[in-house]
Amino acid sequence: MEEEYVDDVAEGESLTDEERDALEAADLDPEGVPEKQYSYRALLDEDIDESLADELRRRFSLPWSYESDGDLDRRSSEVRGLADSEREWIAVSGDEDWQSFDYETEDVDVVPREKPDERPYPKPTPVTAVTGVGPDDAEKLAEAGILSAERLATVNAFEVASALDLDVLHVRTWRHNARELLP
Repeated sequence: MEEEYVDDVAEGESLTDEERDALEAADLDPEGVPEKQYSYRALLDEDIDESLADELRRRFSLPWSYESDGDLDRRSSEVRGLADSEREWIAVSGDEDWQSFDYETEDVDVVPREKPDERPYPKPTPVTAVTGVGPDDAEKLAEAGILSAERLATVNAFEVASALDLDVLHVRTWRHNARELLP
């Protein structure tokens, strides 16, 4: 049984006869395109028609160029819909050091940050502080993730009672008392 060749790089895409002929006429190996041996710029430099080079670039996800000398600056002026600041950013990102994290720190005053002594928000009120909720009730409520009076004050009494097999009137009373307890 003969195995069928599937190009992993191009997800089964293959070149048409016309594309193969154009690449061979430019002394380029057609099998090099799916393997990304050529960039869009290299295809243009070998006199491949711009529309064909563009089609191959898109279909096979070819890089724009393997050399960045001036290429990003040129592309930043050709891409539509960019603001001036975006064009400038693209143009300067052609330098190899554009993402460098090496910064001059001599002129920068570093202010050490201290950890706060207190929490920036108050501690939650224990559910046992709610009138009518004892330790056993608190354990049962904890099964549903209700660990604070603040949470108890916002629950749907019917859903909690159903989930925990409790009397809905008890849960409503606890919810009311939790609301009274909180500011």
